[in-house]
Amino acid sequence: MNLAECKGNWALVTGASAGIGREFCVQLAAAGMNLVLVARTEKLLESLGAELTSRHGIQILAMATDLSRPDAAAELRSRLASPGVKIRLLVNNAAFGRWGRFEATGAESYEEMIRLNTAAMVSMCHHFLPDLTSFPTSAIINVSSPAALQPVPYMAVYAATKAFVHSFSLALYEEWSDRGVLVQTLCPGPTATEFDARAGAYESALREERGSPKYVVEASLSRLAKGNPLVITAKGTYKQRFFAGLFPATMVIREVGKMFKPPD
Repeated sequence: MNLAECKGNWALVTGASAGIGREFCVQLAAAGMNLVLVARTEKLLESLGAELTSRHGIQILAMATDLSRPDAAAELRSRLASPGVKIRLLVNNAAFGRWGRFEATGAESYEEMIRLNTAAMVSMCHHFLPDLTSFPTSAIINVSSPAALQPVPYMAVYAATKAFVHSFSLALYEEWSDRGVLVQTLCPGPTATEFDARAGAYESALREERGSPKYVVEASLSRLAKGNPLVITAKGTYKQRFFAGLFPATMVIREVGKMFKPPD
């Protein structure tokens, strides 16, 4: 999909109020795309929408929505059908994680995490496929993580949800490749966002420098025209996959666990 041909079309971005999602909105608005902003906090969405409208003269629809609700995607599609909005680019970015021992977080929080990180993404892809196939070319960007590439002790549920995102998105790329719908799996490295603070991150052996959301989004959008199914901005993932695939599972899990083990 050539982004230059999408000026005046609509993109929908989840998790739009901050971090990588917000940066997607900034760069897509600069490219002339109209935007549906989806997140939980209405004030932040309205503020961002006013800023982007003023700067680029695009149309904005801010929709404060809890995507962890089972009917959220269907409700969004229904609300957009009324004004005749059709989505050409869908960015499934909304997600959250939790650092620490598994039992230290309540089951309700994990259930919400699974619904938001995985079920909501599947539902959004399913409900918006008719919109996407109404264009000659269109795209979905599903945000994965290096955590998808092996089990991560002390982030067990989050890593498992991202493994689901990764596998599902790459499989869907093949299924929909003949329908003009590019499904891109975006695997960013540690990025300077609010994610770690919300996840309760603590001092650990994992001290990799955080990159900028701007770099991640530029890499993602620049690959749309090339049709790449997988865009990786994380460093060292080749070694990571090699290590996870070649060495015994007990060794892999033990070494990864050392990076995320909470302080005594």
